Amino acid sequence: MEFIYKAAPLGDVVYDIDEKNSLVKGYGSFFDNKDSDQDIIRKGAYQKTIQENGSRVKYLYQHDMMQPIGKMTELYEDDKGLVFVAEVPKTSLGKDVIELMKAGVITENSVGIMPIVKENKGDYREIREVKLYEISAVTLAANDQAKILDVKGISNIDQVYKRYDNICKLLRKGDISDNLGYALESEILKLKTYFINATQPVVETTEPVEKSQEVDIYKYLINKL
Repeated sequence: MEFIYKAAPLGDVVYDIDEKNSLVKGYGSFFDNKDSDQDIIRKGAYQKTIQENGSRVKYLYQHDMMQPIGKMTELYEDDKGLVFVAEVPKTSLGKDVIELMKAGVITENSVGIMPIVKENKGDYREIREVKLYEISAVTLAANDQAKILDVKGISNIDQVYKRYDNICKLLRKGDISDNLGYALESEILKLKTYFINATQPVVETTEPVEKSQEVDIYKYLINKL
């Protein structure tokens, strides 16, 4: 199963009356527009996942499950797309992210989803049901509403290794809650997509492609997991 990201404009940032928390309201993704991956998400795609797991969906920073910044207070579909309202406590990271939003540095939200019901329609793929794991504030998506899980030529393989190490540490602690289990499932699926992309055959152009890093990922997977 593939794990993909889809981006949408940031939306509004407002403050609670007591100013203890900030609220971010926006769209996680839009319906009925063909993105650069030739995908179209249809209205209703999020209904089941919201009903079954909406309370587990968290607001993250840069799709990093080790950097949660808030929780959802509202999550629903309207005619335009997936709407969310996230409550962001004023932690150091939360305040920094809000300031970056206000300054126009962070301008997009992005959902982390797994397509469940999908069908090729010739020149596009129609997605009618997804599993939603998280919504993130992101600095800049790689492409408008595009997949960004592509590690061919990744320069810092240590960051990928660290994500595996974090999962191992969490698993060793035991007593995993449903919420943590859901987050771990999301992270494992992301890393699976990294691994699949990294081991796809590469078409050579003018220069051979260096594959040593891909071999490193494979060996690490075998040894660690």
